[in-house]
Amino acid sequence: MEFSAVPKHIGFIMDGNGRWAKLRGYPRVKGHRAGLKTVDNVLDLCKKYGVSYVSLYVFSTENWSRPKEEVDNLFNLAREYLKKSNGFRKRDIRVVVSGSMAELPPDLAAAVADIERDTCGCASLTLNLCINYGGRDEIIHAVNRMVADGVTADEKTFETYLYKKLPPLDLVARTSGEMRLSNFMLYQAAYAELYFTDVLWPDFDENEFRRMLVSYAGRERKFGDIK
Repeated sequence: MEFSAVPKHIGFIMDGNGRWAKLRGYPRVKGHRAGLKTVDNVLDLCKKYGVSYVSLYVFSTENWSRPKEEVDNLFNLAREYLKKSNGFRKRDIRVVVSGSMAELPPDLAAAVADIERDTCGCASLTLNLCINYGGRDEIIHAVNRMVADGVTADEKTFETYLYKKLPPLDLVARTSGEMRLSNFMLYQAAYAELYFTDVLWPDFDENEFRRMLVSYAGRERKFGDIK
């Protein structure tokens, strides 16, 4: 099946890892590990169906309130994932990271810098990992940088002060039945289409990916105009 329109940039709020584990009697970390396998599958699906940019909500600025053990487990998984630079290069996937690096463990911040450098020449897909990220925080961060530089704000200039220069989101998808943005890429999602599914993130497979694309293709995007 061909789709009449495919989003250029999709943002995923990957919800439900903990519930997936609980339903199976597993510790929460096992759900997060299962979620990483889904990430790799989704990246392959994005390449297969012609999506050019993917943003993943990995760790929010609000996630610091979770138990320390879970935060540590999430960072350990992030360390493992960011060590896969050879795999990303082989798949021609450029990796960038959005978020404040100052609060991260130094070795994790260094791993972020390494993978951005190691994959900068890749071109078939850009993966934006949102780590220690919040939409409001990004906007405030950009405003403070502009004030420090004495720059007058307009839309195009403001966008150059965001964490990364990426196209606006065409579609935001959230799994597990929750229906909110939870402070995810608020500026970039201004005119994004929204897709909510009850499927838990570890179970988000090609069938659900295609249902998401079918839903998107059936939307009429007006951007405030009358068509």
